[in-house]
Amino acid sequence: MTEGAPYREHFSVQHAGGVISLGGDIGGDSSRAIMDAYAQTASFSYVLVNVEEIGHIDISGIETIIKVHLDARRNQRRLVLDGVNRQLREIFLVTRLDGVIEIHAGHSPDSPGKVKTSLSAGWSMPVTTIRLSEVPSGAVNLNVDGLEVRGPLQGFGQLWEKIYRVRLAGVSVSPKEVISELKEHFQQFQPEQNRFYPTRRGIVPGEAVIINATTPGGLISTGVWVVYADEEQFTFMTPQGHPESGWVTFSAYEDQGVTVAQVVGFARSSDPLNELGFRIAGSRLQEKIWKHVLTSLAQHFGVSARVEVHKTRVADDLRWEYAGNIWDNAQIRTTLAMLRKRFL
Repeated sequence: MTEGAPYREHFSVQHAGGVISLGGDIGGDSSRAIMDAYAQTASFSYVLVNVEEIGHIDISGIETIIKVHLDARRNQRRLVLDGVNRQLREIFLVTRLDGVIEIHAGHSPDSPGKVKTSLSAGWSMPVTTIRLSEVPSGAVNLNVDGLEVRGPLQGFGQLWEKIYRVRLAGVSVSPKEVISELKEHFQQFQPEQNRFYPTRRGIVPGEAVIINATTPGGLISTGVWVVYADEEQFTFMTPQGHPESGWVTFSAYEDQGVTVAQVVGFARSSDPLNELGFRIAGSRLQEKIWKHVLTSLAQHFGVSARVEVHKTRVADDLRWEYAGNIWDNAQIRTTLAMLRKRFL
């Protein structure tokens, strides 16, 4: 979910001086409150965000923390997350915020009373590398198994948030039903040049999905990793070599009695070659894909509706320290693998 989408429970955002305290369920609807609280700390060079009372956090909450981190870095401010327990630390590990954002464990270690069983619900466990549980029939398996996952802080290009929404007006369908159908028939809603190969376990935390796609540069074999999934949303995170570094989230929620299906991309190009490709045509092609998916999903429920698109450039800078990601470029590696197969 993202800003404006109601979440399952309440949240709390308080600030005093240079301290922001977060509690409850930190998701899409808390984003504006957190950013407003952060704006109130503008006169402080040191900002402490207390996260000890967070009951649950989803991928939208992580995105908000990344936005605060990037703004603090741009303005040469020190940002510290305080009260990080073991479960939240694991979420930071799995989303690759570890080693990037300064975290403190708080004043007391984890105890049975402090550990919240719901905090890590829906999240995959941290992994060093992706391990495929199986290779689905018909899939070209390259550039997934044995590779690391990469988040929006491990890529090269400009960071974009792209939000796609379609309103399923005129039909009685719940957000859970929408996401259930999307998980079960994900490939069915894709354009013909995209082939997604989930494992028999389906779209569940910790599973990989192989992708074979035809692009202007030829065939690309890559994939995604399910970093988060619950009944109303799921998130794919990218591996090394994928054209993007980051993730894309598929969700549904109710708005004024109408169920809304939504796709949110939060990613940057992974290397200089992909950045050039996205600026020339790749970004528009990507937008067509997700509009196609939502249009097909709506038609599946008997709805003909226009997909709304909202784009925000979260960060302008090029991360030259990640230019070396080009050595993992899945498009190049797929082409070389196909040439070896043909001529050797």
